[in-house]
This record gives sequence, C-alpha cells and structure tokens, in this order.
Amino acid sequence: MKQTLFTGLMAILLLAACTQDEPGGQGNELPYGEYPLQIGGVTIDVESSAESWSAEGPQTRVTENNTDGKSSVWEWNGSEMIGVRLGNETATYTLNADKNLRTDRQLYWTSTAPTTVTAWYPTDETVNLSDQSNALAYVLKAEAPNATYNNEITLSFKHQLAKVRVVLSGTQATLAQGVGVYGYTTCTNNEGVPTAGSTQGWLKMKNTTYADGTECWEANVVPGTIDLANFIRLNGHAVVEKDNLTDVPEVLNAAKMYTINLTVGEEITEITEENNSPINDDGYYRVSGTFNHQISITGGSPTIYLENANISAPTPIRITGNSTATIHVTGGNSAVTSTSGTGMLVEKGSTLIIISESTDNVITVRGKNNDSSNDYPGIGGNESGDCGTIRIENVTVHAYGDGTFACAPGIGPSQNYSCEGIIINEAVVYAYGTGSDNLAAPGIGSGMHNFSAEIGAIPKIEITHSTIHAVRGGVVADYIGRAGWTSDSASSEINPGTGGSIKSSTVYCHTRDTDRLDKTMVYDASGNATQQ
Repeated sequence: MKQTLFTGLMAILLLAACTQDEPGGQGNELPYGEYPLQIGGVTIDVESSAESWSAEGPQTRVTENNTDGKSSVWEWNGSEMIGVRLGNETATYTLNADKNLRTDRQLYWTSTAPTTVTAWYPTDETVNLSDQSNALAYVLKAEAPNATYNNEITLSFKHQLAKVRVVLSGTQATLAQGVGVYGYTTCTNNEGVPTAGSTQGWLKMKNTTYADGTECWEANVVPGTIDLANFIRLNGHAVVEKDNLTDVPEVLNAAKMYTINLTVGEEITEITEENNSPINDDGYYRVSGTFNHQISITGGSPTIYLENANISAPTPIRITGNSTATIHVTGGNSAVTSTSGTGMLVEKGSTLIIISESTDNVITVRGKNNDSSNDYPGIGGNESGDCGTIRIENVTVHAYGDGTFACAPGIGPSQNYSCEGIIINEAVVYAYGTGSDNLAAPGIGSGMHNFSAEIGAIPKIEITHSTIHAVRGGVVADYIGRAGWTSDSASSEINPGTGGSIKSSTVYCHTRDTDRLDKTMVYDASGNATQQ
C-alpha cells in the first residue's frame, strides 16, 4: 500500500536541452550534460502492518500525522533538503515552498543502462537523538531501482528508525513531567542507513496529544536489541519494571511503531452505558464525553474523574449510604445537567468532594425543576431530606439552582432542610440562587419550603483563599447565607452560618445575574471584611 504526499508533483529539473530521438555515443554511453535526472514525485511509503508507521499528509516539514500519530507526513517549507545519488555522483536537492525542486549541482545520466537512484533525509551525517522533547528525529531513505535515463523517477522514502510511543493511564498519569527511553544518543547517517553512535543514554520523549484524543510520549530510536529492564523511565528517575513491558519485543525494527501502555498509580475503570452499576467501593473511575445516565455512589470512598464529560439525567450524580465521593475534574470543561432534579445530590451522612489540579478546569452543575412543584439546587439536597457535606477545592465551579417557587440556592439544601456543611478552599465558585422580588434563595446557603415558606437554617459555610461570585435570586435573600421572602427577609446579606467563616477571599455580590454587581467584599486572613 502506498500513499503519495505530493500528488501530481510537477516534474522538475527538466532541462530539455537534448531534442534528438536517440542518444548519441557508442554502446551504453551517453554524452555528459545532456540527460539530467528527472524526479517526478516525492512520497513516504506505507508498509502493510498493524503497527506500521507510515505516511499521509500533508503538513509542514517531516512530522507526525495530527489525527493519530501513526503515520508521518511532510510538505517541505523551502529549507528541507534531501541527498540524491546517481551512479558515483551525489547532489543536494531542496524543495521550495512552491513545490519545485532545486539542486546545488545537476546530476546527469551517463549511460542508458538501468540503475538504482538513492535518496536520503536528512543530509546531516550525524543525527542527534538525545532530546526529542520538541520534535522527533528522523532518518529516511528512498531507492528507485531500475531507473532509466528517459523516464522520471519517484522517490519513495521509508523510515530507517523505530518509533516508541508510551501511553500513560492511571491515577498518577498526569503527574508525569517527563518520560525517557534508553537508546543511542546519536546515529551516523550514511546516505539513509543509520549506524548507532558510541554512546547510549536516556532520550527525552515528546509529549503529544493527537486529534483522536491519544495523549502519549514519543521518540525515534536506532533499531536493534533493547534491554527491557532499562528501557523506559518516568520523571528522570523511576525506571519502569521489565514485567510491565510484556507487549514490547526485545528487538525493534525500522519503520515500525511500538506502543507501550503503562498504568501509573491505580488503574481507572471507564464508566460507560454498559458498565454503569452503582459504585460502593474505594476504586477509581472515569467518565468522558456525553453520558446520559445517572452515576450512583452507594458506599465506599470512590474517586470519579470527569474528563471533558457531559452528564445528563434526572439526577446525574447521586451520593448516598454515608459514602464519600470525590469528583476529580480534568481536561478542561465538564457539565452535569439535571433534567428534573438536583445536579449533584448529596444525601444526609454522605460527603461530596469536587477537586482538580487547577482552577483552569471548570465544571458546570445545574439543577432543574421539571414538575412545577419543587425547587432544586445545582449541588446539595432535594425535597426529600437534609443534605450531607459539600467540599470544593482548587477548581472552578458554576452551580445553578432552579425552581418554580424560587427557593433553590446554587449550592445548599432544598426547601427548608439543613446541610451538614459547605467548605470551599482555593477555588473559584459562581453560585446562582433562584428568586424574585418576593421570595428568593442565596447563591450559597439555605432554601425555603415551597408551600409553607418556612426558611431552612443557614449551613455552616467555610470559605478560604477563594473567589466567590454569589448571585442571590432577589433582594429578600442573602448573597451567601439565608433565603428570604417579603414578610421574612434576610438581613445580613453575607452570613456563613453558626461556626462558619470567610477568610482570605473575595466575594462578588450580585442580584439575579453576574452582569449586575452590587458590591465586592474582601476578607482578610482573620475574616475581617472590607467593602470595595
């Protein structure tokens, strides 16, 4: 199988100086300078193999196909050069940006006898393989056998190095700051034939994420025998044990890609439509992409990674049975959207922890009233009882309450039920309570009974080193604290409840939406507030 990168590349260097029908001279000899070498195309061969490392394109320079990295591509930028041999003479060719080849010296046919034309890339005699953290190193070779003076040739390049790819998974995969592969730090490039240099060492690999979602570390190495006991290491010091490299042969061949799958830390189980039983253990799980089912945690202390996940269900995440569930937000943006209830339901006695490595990772959680009689927070309880403990740390959270009677906070209990505590540390939180001019809920805090108008107790709220955008549903409610209605309005506007506190944080106070900024409160390390 062969894929041609430069389809229809114009024949170049056609110096049609000789117009005679037959060559002159005696025997096979041709007059020198009359029959130039004609190169009609440049490709990279695709070898037929499940693990072939081949070509399709185009892209800039010699590089890896952006879709999956299982092939190489190139479109020369006007500075990339190849070496070419015809008989006993060699020349360097450069492909211009307009896709026309130029050469430092013209090669001419001197005989009508068929011969093999050889080409190689790069033209450097020594190729440095030691640091490929920014770009992979390559050695390519092309041979055009049985070429003749009166025909154009196509140079079909093949990889002469082997490609090693390391794919990390597991709970500590994101902690890898560098991956190395052991091999020769240089190779001699003898017209496209690599010969190992004299020194071996740890080669720095390139960290890449391809369009198909594959995130990996890669480097090209000199083919040959390897030592599996000293082949891959992480973060510059931890050498991967040989038993973990069972899928890697001890001999690496040119033009082949070898994928090494490594679990770092604990193994993570993917949650899918077919694999979505209630979770009641201390395991590690992951949801990515669209998922239209409830995730139910009924026991244990599991960790669930949301990786650019979009979860939608009546109650998308439900935590019960005195369990502690950690929702770990990774990969940018995730959304948890209820179709008729609380977005993240935390029942009494249970604990929800929402964390991430950075506040650059964002999760949006929405409650949804869909029965015209109840009110549901984004994160908290529902109309059936008290909610447990909610902890948010080192992540950005957008939490939206929703309700017919405007009694649902963004974060907190529904109706007049209580909450065991709300703890926010080193986070960015946007919390939207529902409301009107007559009755309303805070962004973070208590709710109100939808018929009796009985107001729930303010949860104990602890906020440290955080930025809060608290959006109350109306002027009768606190921004943080207590719900209210016309005959029994909240009064303090920011009240973290009995035993609660706000320290080393900024609270932006809004009514109904974030476009309306009422005031900004800045809290020092002791909890003293200053309005700005």
